[in-house]
Amino acid sequence: MRIYLLAVLVPAAMFAQSGFAAAQRAVGDPVNGKAVFAFGNTSCTNCHGLEAQGGWGPDLAGKGMSVARATLAIRVPIWRMPAFAPSQLSDKEILDMVTYWNSLPPAPAIGKWRTEAPLNAPLGQHLAVNIIGCAQCHGATLTTPRHGAAEVNGDFEWFKNTVYRHSVAQPEKWRQLDLLAAPEPPARRPRVRMGNYSERRLPEATLREIWDWMNDLGLLVPVRARLTGGPASATGTTYVLDVSSESMPQKGLTAEDVTVSLIVPAGTTVTAASGEGYQGVKQETTGEVAVWRLPRLAPRDHYTFSITLAGSPQGDAVLRGTVGWAKPSATSDALVNFALPRPGGRGRGAGE
Repeated sequence: MRIYLLAVLVPAAMFAQSGFAAAQRAVGDPVNGKAVFAFGNTSCTNCHGLEAQGGWGPDLAGKGMSVARATLAIRVPIWRMPAFAPSQLSDKEILDMVTYWNSLPPAPAIGKWRTEAPLNAPLGQHLAVNIIGCAQCHGATLTTPRHGAAEVNGDFEWFKNTVYRHSVAQPEKWRQLDLLAAPEPPARRPRVRMGNYSERRLPEATLREIWDWMNDLGLLVPVRARLTGGPASATGTTYVLDVSSESMPQKGLTAEDVTVSLIVPAGTTVTAASGEGYQGVKQETTGEVAVWRLPRLAPRDHYTFSITLAGSPQGDAVLRGTVGWAKPSATSDALVNFALPRPGGRGRGAGE
């Protein structure tokens, strides 16, 4: 039996080594490597720095790293980094990234962490920021997974599956959402940027601490707000605000007692407004604010509001506002900011 196993294992090991050797001989493209690493929707730079100088993760620039070592570290990591499947990051992309890293000079110093925890952080936040590193991509209060959980009213079993099987769980969730968007689902989904965490290196007990802390903060309904402007007319300029919930029907959470607030810039006056729940213009500490109130924003609900402003905003003011809700309650982040896009900029408010 031992002889038989040796006969099987030795060729397998030789095959693996020959594969790595072939990868080493292949010629990588540093330009594409930089594109994948820094701009390829991979989130690598969140931990390894914009110039591969390191941060939460180790520095990669100018290390003379082999493709074999990089591939092994990405596919079967031994530190706190999740494992990335070929469906997320191809062997060719790894080759190109290694070529790019090796073309850089060594970093003079390790970069700073992208996100740090406050000194008095509770245990769950300490684990998410300082120990596991979730916050380097998801922020100090893990807004993205809190939105994801509210989107489907996920429980701890959902959270475990998302963390341990992310390369499979996230595409499945996207497929369900795309069915809701029929007949016009997104033309192309981005790559799945988070890998699969190992239960051995991220035990369930640790994950439970993070989950409980996230729930103490409160899950976040995935509310979207987009403000657009039309051409000026004799009565002023009309702006349209679209507010929707991207929660999954019959699963996701509903936002209750929703308040939509739009700051009226100094130098302008409201000549007309429409949309369900319009309360008029109120004086607040920020100045005049146009307010709408909705009793609820259920999964896939969509509301359109409009407002016409006469005059010109003073200075460089940009039309902006917020969407907030009372329930489900959250001690942080339960407010979506939106703004009129500047030329070439973004104005879509997203609870993420």
